[in-house]
Amino acid sequence: MGTVKSEKLKVKSQKGTRSRLAVLGLCAMAGLMIAGMAWRATEGRPAYDPVPKAALARVLVRVLDTESSLGPMSKTPQTVTLGDLIRFHGHPCDGLVAAAEGITLGLKALFPDEIVDRTDVAAATNASPCYSDVAAYLTGSRTIYGTLVIDKTLGDEWFLLRRSTGRAVRVRLRPGVKPAEIPAMEKALRAEGCDRPLISRLQALQMEFIHRLLASPPKSLYDVDVLPAFPYAVAGERPDAAKARCDDPHGH
Repeated sequence: MGTVKSEKLKVKSQKGTRSRLAVLGLCAMAGLMIAGMAWRATEGRPAYDPVPKAALARVLVRVLDTESSLGPMSKTPQTVTLGDLIRFHGHPCDGLVAAAEGITLGLKALFPDEIVDRTDVAAATNASPCYSDVAAYLTGSRTIYGTLVIDKTLGDEWFLLRRSTGRAVRVRLRPGVKPAEIPAMEKALRAEGCDRPLISRLQALQMEFIHRLLASPPKSLYDVDVLPAFPYAVAGERPDAAKARCDDPHGH
């Protein structure tokens, strides 16, 4: 009997030891998480997750394109979301969101209560990869066709032309909307290499800017001016849209 009782006590002791070790392990993991959060706080680095999930699915524009290369216009609209733009560009950033909101506003001025015909738009933007990617995706304009103009002298602004009507607009981000420190910090970071604290501060400022863009009515952040003419030379029609106005060969 004494031996059996001793074995039961031994098993109970082992279980107690395992339980204590599990608790200690959980405590250690929690400690590491807290330490990590404290490190990020001292570094001034919030988690870089700038675009809320609800905003990713928001439809920016509905568009029409040709149904094939050298085919007629499709009768089925496509939707373009902010998430689509991010996947195309590669990452969420303040430049992408600023261009998306501004160009969308300009397209609504050119196509009021209508679906955007991406074979009918020309655009001009500055040399920012973010701005030019958004302009190409939303408008269908392309540098290779001469319908997307890159003008290095432009600032936070976009020129759009609806070619069939000749109507042109200029969309400008209003002064004071974009934090003034961002351009200077970006310039400093390009010169400094992998400056982690500077990257953290810049990302935090960019996130603040993104959240403002997404939380505010676009008309409160941008000016849309109707122009007497599009101020750039535009090449001929896109080669892949040359048959866009043809009748549907299937009779639909």
